[in-house]
Amino acid sequence: MNSTFFHAGLPGIMNTLFNHHNITLIVMENGTTAMTGHQDHAGSEIPIESLLKGLGIQHIFSCDTYQQSTLTEHVRAAMAVDGLSVVIAKHPCMLKFTRAQMKKPGFVSRHVKIDDELCNQSHVCVENFGCPSFVRHADGSVGVNHDLCIGDGSCRQVCPEKAIEIDQ
Repeated sequence: MNSTFFHAGLPGIMNTLFNHHNITLIVMENGTTAMTGHQDHAGSEIPIESLLKGLGIQHIFSCDTYQQSTLTEHVRAAMAVDGLSVVIAKHPCMLKFTRAQMKKPGFVSRHVKIDDELCNQSHVCVENFGCPSFVRHADGSVGVNHDLCIGDGSCRQVCPEKAIEIDQ
Protein backbone atom coordinates (compact mmCIF):
# COMPACT_ATOMS: atom_id res chain seq x y z
CA MET A 1 0.00 0.00 0.00
CA ASN A 2 2.90 2.38 0.44
CA SER A 3 3.21 2.93 -3.29
CA THR A 4 -0.53 3.55 -3.68
CA PHE A 5 -0.30 6.21 -0.98
CA PHE A 6 2.49 8.00 -2.83
CA HIS A 7 1.10 7.78 -6.37
CA ALA A 8 -2.62 8.16 -5.68
CA GLY A 9 -3.16 9.29 -2.09
CA LEU A 10 -1.22 12.54 -1.98
CA PRO A 11 -3.44 14.48 -4.42
CA GLY A 12 -6.50 13.64 -2.32
CA ILE A 13 -4.73 14.66 0.89
CA MET A 14 -3.73 17.98 -0.67
CA ASN A 15 -7.34 18.58 -1.76
CA THR A 16 -8.60 17.65 1.72
CA LEU A 17 -6.21 20.12 3.36
CA PHE A 18 -7.04 22.89 0.89
CA ASN A 19 -10.80 22.46 1.33
CA HIS A 20 -10.68 21.78 5.08
CA HIS A 21 -12.62 18.53 4.78
CA ASN A 22 -13.51 16.53 7.86
CA ILE A 23 -12.23 13.01 7.12
CA THR A 24 -10.26 10.22 8.69
CA LEU A 25 -7.71 8.60 6.39
CA ILE A 26 -6.42 5.13 7.20
CA VAL A 27 -3.09 4.24 5.59
CA MET A 28 -2.05 0.59 5.50
CA GLU A 29 1.73 0.83 5.51
CA ASN A 30 3.26 -2.50 4.49
CA GLY A 31 6.59 -1.27 3.17
CA THR A 32 6.24 -2.48 -0.41
CA THR A 33 4.38 -2.40 -3.70
CA ALA A 34 2.51 -5.62 -3.06
CA MET A 35 0.05 -5.56 -5.93
CA THR A 36 2.66 -5.47 -8.70
CA GLY A 37 5.58 -7.51 -7.46
CA HIS A 38 7.04 -6.04 -4.27
CA GLN A 39 9.40 -3.63 -6.01
CA ASP A 40 10.76 -0.44 -4.47
CA HIS A 41 9.01 2.81 -5.29
CA ALA A 42 9.58 6.55 -5.04
CA GLY A 43 8.41 6.70 -1.44
CA SER A 44 10.44 3.73 -0.19
CA GLU A 45 12.82 5.96 1.78
CA ILE A 46 10.27 8.54 2.97
CA PRO A 47 8.46 7.84 6.26
CA ILE A 48 4.75 8.49 5.70
CA GLU A 49 4.32 10.03 9.14
CA SER A 50 7.11 12.56 8.49
CA LEU A 51 5.57 13.50 5.16
CA LEU A 52 2.13 14.02 6.73
CA LYS A 53 3.59 16.16 9.51
CA GLY A 54 5.43 18.18 6.86
CA LEU A 55 2.09 18.87 5.19
CA GLY A 56 0.83 20.28 8.48
CA ILE A 57 -1.40 17.40 9.52
CA GLN A 58 -1.59 17.47 13.31
CA HIS A 59 -3.71 14.45 14.18
CA ILE A 60 -1.70 11.37 13.22
CA PHE A 61 -2.10 8.06 15.02
CA SER A 62 0.21 5.13 14.33
CA CYS A 63 0.64 1.55 15.52
CA ASP A 64 1.39 -1.97 14.33
CA THR A 65 -1.55 -3.42 12.45
CA TYR A 66 -1.43 -6.57 14.56
CA GLN A 67 -2.10 -4.56 17.74
CA GLN A 68 -5.77 -4.68 16.90
CA SER A 69 -7.18 -3.22 20.12
CA THR A 70 -4.75 -0.26 19.92
CA LEU A 71 -5.59 0.17 16.25
CA THR A 72 -9.31 0.21 17.09
CA GLU A 73 -8.69 2.86 19.76
CA HIS A 74 -6.69 4.96 17.29
CA VAL A 75 -9.45 4.79 14.68
CA ARG A 76 -12.06 5.87 17.23
CA ALA A 77 -9.87 8.75 18.43
CA ALA A 78 -9.13 9.83 14.85
CA MET A 79 -12.81 9.79 13.92
CA ALA A 80 -13.55 12.10 16.87
CA VAL A 81 -11.21 14.76 15.45
CA ASP A 82 -12.77 17.70 13.66
CA GLY A 83 -10.82 18.04 10.42
CA LEU A 84 -8.30 15.73 8.79
CA SER A 85 -6.93 12.89 10.88
CA VAL A 86 -4.78 9.99 9.78
CA VAL A 87 -4.31 6.50 11.19
CA ILE A 88 -1.21 4.67 10.00
CA ALA A 89 -1.48 0.90 10.43
CA LYS A 90 2.04 -0.48 9.99
CA HIS A 91 3.12 -4.06 9.39
CA PRO A 92 5.41 -5.65 6.83
CA CYS A 93 3.72 -7.36 3.91
CA MET A 94 3.31 -10.91 5.17
CA LEU A 95 3.21 -12.36 1.66
CA LYS A 96 6.64 -10.88 0.92
CA PHE A 97 7.94 -11.88 4.35
CA THR A 98 6.66 -15.45 4.04
CA ARG A 99 8.11 -15.86 0.55
CA ALA A 100 11.51 -14.71 1.84
CA GLN A 101 11.30 -17.13 4.78
CA MET A 102 10.44 -20.03 2.46
CA LYS A 103 13.77 -19.56 0.68
CA LYS A 104 15.77 -20.00 3.88
CA PRO A 105 17.19 -23.41 4.83
CA GLY A 106 15.15 -25.20 7.47
CA PHE A 107 11.94 -23.31 6.74
CA VAL A 108 8.90 -24.97 8.33
CA SER A 109 5.49 -23.94 7.06
CA ARG A 110 3.09 -22.90 9.83
CA HIS A 111 -0.68 -22.69 9.80
CA VAL A 112 -3.49 -22.17 12.23
CA LYS A 113 -6.30 -24.57 13.00
CA ILE A 114 -9.70 -24.31 14.61
CA ASP A 115 -10.40 -26.21 17.82
CA ASP A 116 -13.94 -27.42 17.08
CA GLU A 117 -14.60 -28.05 20.77
CA LEU A 118 -13.95 -24.40 21.64
CA CYS A 119 -15.47 -22.81 18.53
CA ASN A 120 -19.04 -21.63 19.10
CA GLN A 121 -19.45 -20.65 15.41
CA SER A 122 -19.88 -16.94 16.09
CA HIS A 123 -17.84 -16.51 12.86
CA VAL A 124 -15.91 -13.46 14.06
CA CYS A 125 -12.86 -14.85 12.25
CA VAL A 126 -14.75 -15.05 8.97
CA GLU A 127 -16.95 -11.96 9.13
CA ASN A 128 -14.99 -9.42 11.16
CA PHE A 129 -11.35 -10.40 10.67
CA GLY A 130 -11.84 -11.34 7.05
CA CYS A 131 -8.75 -13.48 6.49
CA PRO A 132 -9.17 -15.31 3.18
CA SER A 133 -7.80 -18.53 4.67
CA PHE A 134 -10.92 -19.05 6.80
CA VAL A 135 -13.67 -21.13 5.25
CA ARG A 136 -17.22 -21.42 6.56
CA HIS A 137 -18.60 -24.87 5.81
CA ALA A 138 -22.27 -25.60 5.05
CA ASP A 139 -22.80 -26.90 8.60
CA GLY A 140 -21.52 -23.59 10.07
CA SER A 141 -18.16 -24.93 11.16
CA VAL A 142 -15.02 -23.00 10.29
CA GLY A 143 -11.98 -24.47 8.59
CA VAL A 144 -8.63 -23.17 7.41
CA ASN A 145 -7.38 -23.35 3.83
CA HIS A 146 -3.69 -24.18 4.37
CA ASP A 147 -2.82 -23.03 0.85
CA LEU A 148 -3.75 -19.48 1.90
CA CYS A 149 -2.79 -19.49 5.60
CA ILE A 150 0.63 -17.95 6.30
CA GLY A 151 0.58 -19.01 9.96
CA ASP A 152 1.43 -15.63 11.47
CA GLY A 153 -1.27 -16.09 14.13
CA SER A 154 -2.65 -12.57 13.81
CA CYS A 155 -6.14 -14.05 13.72
CA ARG A 156 -5.84 -15.57 17.18
CA GLN A 157 -6.58 -12.30 18.95
CA VAL A 158 -10.01 -11.88 17.33
CA CYS A 159 -11.56 -15.18 18.39
CA PRO A 160 -13.72 -14.60 21.49
CA GLU A 161 -13.53 -18.32 22.32
CA LYS A 162 -9.76 -18.65 21.78
CA ALA A 163 -10.49 -21.48 19.33
CA ILE A 164 -7.77 -20.55 16.84
CA GLU A 165 -4.50 -22.32 17.53
CA ILE A 166 -1.12 -22.61 15.85
CA ASP A 167 -1.07 -25.99 14.09
CA GLN A 168 2.17 -27.68 15.14
